[in-house]
Amino acid sequence: METSTSSFVKIIRPKLCAFKSRNINEAQTKEWLIKPFFESLGWDFTNPDEVIPEDDDSTGKKPDYSFNLDTGTKFLLEAKPLNNPLTDNKMITEKLNYCFNSQVPFLIITNGELYKIYYTELKGVGKDKLLHEFNISDGYDNEILEMLSKEALQKDLLLNYAKSIFIYTNVKTALEKLLQDPSRKIIDILNNSIKEVLGHKFGNDEINEALKNINVTVNTDFIERQQSYKEKKELVTQDKERWTVAHQFKDGKWEFSHKLYKDLVQETKKAGIVYEEKPTKLYIGWLISKRNFCQIHGLKSGIRIWVTLEMYDLTEQETLKVRDVSHIGHWGMGNIEFSLNNAKDFYWAINIIKKAYSKYSKS
Repeated sequence: METSTSSFVKIIRPKLCAFKSRNINEAQTKEWLIKPFFESLGWDFTNPDEVIPEDDDSTGKKPDYSFNLDTGTKFLLEAKPLNNPLTDNKMITEKLNYCFNSQVPFLIITNGELYKIYYTELKGVGKDKLLHEFNISDGYDNEILEMLSKEALQKDLLLNYAKSIFIYTNVKTALEKLLQDPSRKIIDILNNSIKEVLGHKFGNDEINEALKNINVTVNTDFIERQQSYKEKKELVTQDKERWTVAHQFKDGKWEFSHKLYKDLVQETKKAGIVYEEKPTKLYIGWLISKRNFCQIHGLKSGIRIWVTLEMYDLTEQETLKVRDVSHIGHWGMGNIEFSLNNAKDFYWAINIIKKAYSKYSKS
């Protein structure tokens, strides 16, 4: 069923190119893009208790809007002109500091096309606190978008999602640290468990070395489950009955990116990468021995890829082509993210995918 927000997006997409060519300013971006977007999500800009434009601020540190409900301020929003790339880390840091000092958990920075959601509880400074981002010109998940609705914010669905991502990433990091440098107590616990099965123990050094080669993974439905506030049972049923590779490309309507994916599949197979495809609602999983080492999400103009690697697995040159999303809410399971918009980039992309494949095939 089409929502008022998805209807708005369909209407506004064709106009974006014209707006960009006119180089519309911040005030026009607010009026023609940002305001109607949030109105489609149920927010009333005529209600002074709901959406409040910030007072003049000579320091420029206050965001432009405060979105409020009876339970308090849900998020602050900083608006920029449509052609602004939203990459000024000094600005991001200042606005986040204002949010933190005001005890507001979320900051949204947008140019009317790209929306970046920051969560003040995440570790780091400025852009490190990015929780999620989406672009209304590309593929996006309606359920994430709907978490910004008045109804969803009333139920704290965005806050619950952010907390689950925050807990997950910190538990995963802590567990990886324990495995890389296990205490004697952990080794003893494992050895006693092994003895119950085999009747004998291994050497402490042998267990220590084995732990260092274990990659921490989670159930492949984790991100989907956290990003959806529908019942898990419904999601599983949909996965079994509906999701196909073509679904990632608007059921094949995004011909360019669909072909790009098919060409990537052919090239990876030529490179000796053999895997099982598992399409889900949010990405296509590539599995080896039922373990997900690569996830691919379709976009209108290309594909987004996550691989189950860490930055230290890559060469210095490769790190320049990817980004670390271990602390950011994202649809794939992998901590390394990159995008492909043409076949010319297959060479380095396949090398990175092959590293993830090799890491899993050996473990």
